[in-house]
Amino acid sequence: MLRSSIVVAFFNLLGGLSGILVETSIAAYLGLSRSSDTFYVAYTIPYIITNLLAATGLYSLVPFFASLESSGKEEGVWHGFSYVVNVVGLGLAGIALVGAAGSHWIIHGIAPGFSHDQLVNATEMSRWLFLIIVPAGIAEVLRSFLLSRNYFAVSTATGFMRNVAVIVFILLGFHRFGPYSMVLGYMAGYLLQLLVLGAQIGLSFRARYSLTLRASGKPFRDLRGAGAAQFAGALGWQGVVVVERIIASFLPAGTLTALNYGFKILGTLAELFGGSVGTAALPAISRAVAQNNQEEERRTFRDTLELSLLLLSPMAIFCLMLDHSIIHFVFQRGKFTAEATDLMAMIFFYYSLSLLVFAFLRLLNFYLFARREPGLFFRLSLVQDGLILVFDVLYVAVLRWGAKGIPLGFLTGSLLACVFAVRRNLGNLGSVLDRVLGRFAGKNLVAAALAMLSVFALRVWMTPPVTTSRDFVYLCVICGSGSCVYLAALALLGALPVTQLSLLWPRNHES
Repeated sequence: MLRSSIVVAFFNLLGGLSGILVETSIAAYLGLSRSSDTFYVAYTIPYIITNLLAATGLYSLVPFFASLESSGKEEGVWHGFSYVVNVVGLGLAGIALVGAAGSHWIIHGIAPGFSHDQLVNATEMSRWLFLIIVPAGIAEVLRSFLLSRNYFAVSTATGFMRNVAVIVFILLGFHRFGPYSMVLGYMAGYLLQLLVLGAQIGLSFRARYSLTLRASGKPFRDLRGAGAAQFAGALGWQGVVVVERIIASFLPAGTLTALNYGFKILGTLAELFGGSVGTAALPAISRAVAQNNQEEERRTFRDTLELSLLLLSPMAIFCLMLDHSIIHFVFQRGKFTAEATDLMAMIFFYYSLSLLVFAFLRLLNFYLFARREPGLFFRLSLVQDGLILVFDVLYVAVLRWGAKGIPLGFLTGSLLACVFAVRRNLGNLGSVLDRVLGRFAGKNLVAAALAMLSVFALRVWMTPPVTTSRDFVYLCVICGSGSCVYLAALALLGALPVTQLSLLWPRNHES
């Protein structure tokens, strides 16, 4: 699982870094301004739909394809593959047409605080952006199929390819097409992703596609139930995103964009250091559930939590203690001014408080869907989304805390959702959160505290740089030193058995 996690994490790293470069490319041309707010409002619903597709595909389709494979009937696997491709393609084509036709009303609903010119420009861009959801949805089906067959490299590398296409279109086309270069970039990126995934399936398998829209049997009934619950839960979260953008449209210009960037960085880090492990573990947990092997199921999820905690703890420390330096290095260029960096760093700090909590909830989602318990996921999603909205309104509208109220609302709602999950023992969590995991968490806390002290000492000793190149060296020295202290402490405490690291390299007799 660790080997697979490293493969997924590597390509997620490329995808995450390139995704941040997409945002920095946009920020360099638009800064934190009315123009940037206009683009992100136009992209809101298409982006929400692509996120829904990614969430639904990963949690629902990977267990579905894994269960079809476990039956041993290759014909049934390709029948299921064809059915899902056809249903998703036709359904999204209809949604794209409806969305493009209704963009005027959609934009007015999302950003009531916008000016007339902003509303007009956002509406025009939104009509084109709706078209990307068709290739995005079919690509997600292909990606989930490859993940179910343990083809982790290409299925996770295509996100990087997509982002590179977006960056190239922005850099080469902005002076000619303006913000529409971003629209063209996203369209080209998703088409490229679809072509690469399709080529991988065509080269790796004897694919037998058919124009079927009918299916029956237990795996298909489970798929419909899982897809409905996941879609409803993900839709609820995207509703939270829309409400937060409505609130942010009344805040000072650029705040909506800064909040968007902050949450994207949080999501990227959680996906890179938590979602990678969950993605690698999902097929194994799904097979253990299908074989009714409860001990293997619990052990795999416990290992998943330990690996994620090991990867995420130092990252949380770096984000909280080096927030301004990170934002300065990543964003401050072009029209992204020092004042924009200060605002972005503040929002990034408050979002970083949620990193471990957010990652835990994401891993729990993997586990619940592998156990085929979509109803529990839906209940947890309702609790989390409802709490986040309540605290968003409390912190921003009632207490007048401004931009930081939204990340603090996310933190408070997510923490209380974790308490709810543990108290209600969702997915039989009590059998996983045992003394073994507790001892590891305690040792990890000690190692994290030592790493925090080392980072603090280096910050006091080193002068913060003022240029981007020196910022890079500064961050590398501090983060590298902190990571070494953290790993050394874990090794001394016995939480990271160095002798077992040789297992990362398979022997000749291993597959």
